[in-house]
Amino acid sequence: MGLFDKIFKAVPEEDKLTKQEAFAGIAVAMAGADGSIAESEWDGICNYLRRLRLYDNFADAAFSKMFDKIFRILKSKGASALVASSIDGLPEDLKLTAFACAVDIALADGVLEEEEKGIISQLADSLQIPEQTAVSIIEVLIIKNKA
Repeated sequence: MGLFDKIFKAVPEEDKLTKQEAFAGIAVAMAGADGSIAESEWDGICNYLRRLRLYDNFADAAFSKMFDKIFRILKSKGASALVASSIDGLPEDLKLTAFACAVDIALADGVLEEEEKGIISQLADSLQIPEQTAVSIIEVLIIKNKA
């Protein structure tokens, strides 16, 4: 049991997320880790999510409802609580993809803030991603985001 598992033992019922909400929640938590989400980060999240098969059946209204719920958790409880809720709703087969998405968002602006490093570490631990796998994902995404 990790450090954050002890703090966020049970996710309140109103914060339980579907797999789509959970995936998006991880992306939003990463973008909001420093206390604000820049317009470029928001555009990046929306574009990234719309390309995933996971959201093929999502209309604009479904995206709005999903983001309303995610932002309610982020604003009222913070990025760490949003991550905890998201991990609880994330199926096993999406864990590596969600981690890679979060790292990509963190590195997109070319600066890795301390808060972002903390969320990346929390994610790797909570998603039970082996250290070498996490390092490999981070290294590839550093290369991707250099250009």
